[in-house]
Amino acid sequence: MDVDRFLRDLSDALAAGNGARNRLRNGRKVVIEACLTALDAERTGQQSLAAVIQLVAVSPKRAAQRDCTVLLLHALAVPGLVSAETHRDVCALAEDTLRPVLLRCGYPFGDSTEAKIGMLERLHTRIAELMEPLQPTFPNWQGLYAG
Repeated sequence: MDVDRFLRDLSDALAAGNGARNRLRNGRKVVIEACLTALDAERTGQQSLAAVIQLVAVSPKRAAQRDCTVLLLHALAVPGLVSAETHRDVCALAEDTLRPVLLRCGYPFGDSTEAKIGMLERLHTRIAELMEPLQPTFPNWQGLYAG
């Protein structure tokens, strides 16, 4: 998935149109389209972001789930783009698909949905770095590191 292209498309959609509601609607369409493309899912009329989040959650395609979750984290950074009614679903999706990333950043698994969403809204700035595999932090002296 090309996250940079998604971010450009999202930025363009949010800048286009007149009025905040129209801009948010355009942004949601970009998120929905990107997730449906990642899932290789059939488009059935006008799908809501909440319906797409549910579709992502039940998808057997783990890589597509992860990609869509990353896109949703970027969408959370835009106030009002992801409705408050779907926050619990986004948290559950992130906890399921990005558990190692969330563990690395100190995600508050036991806290309220509001605390979790606050953390997820800020996570978009470091998500690419946190998804990289961990690297050894000690020198490769003979026999100490077999990787």
